[in-house]
Amino acid sequence: MRHRALLLAFFLVPAFFGVVHLADALTAPDEVVCPGENVREGEEHPGPMRPGDTECAVLKGSIGTGSRTYEQQRRVQSAERQSDAVGGTLLLVYGAGGALVTWSAARPRAARD
Repeated sequence: MRHRALLLAFFLVPAFFGVVHLADALTAPDEVVCPGENVREGEEHPGPMRPGDTECAVLKGSIGTGSRTYEQQRRVQSAERQSDAVGGTLLLVYGAGGALVTWSAARPRAARD
């Protein structure tokens, strides 16, 4: 019985992370945020990007890796949300399915009939 509980926990952990990823994807704000420096009219501006912004410096650490327009950044954020939703759903289905199979196999024989 102890091994079944451990196996059940191994399935519930991915299910939990699936719920977290799915919740993050579904509750992500719609505003477009520059991951680096948002440059507008030659000056750096804090906060979300606005339609028409043409330069968002994308940084990896303190090193610039490129720049994006408002539309490009909006598409990147949308793709990240979609990826989080798909990954979270897969983890949730895997974890819930495995937990259900483990739970049904752990029931006493008399209760199955």
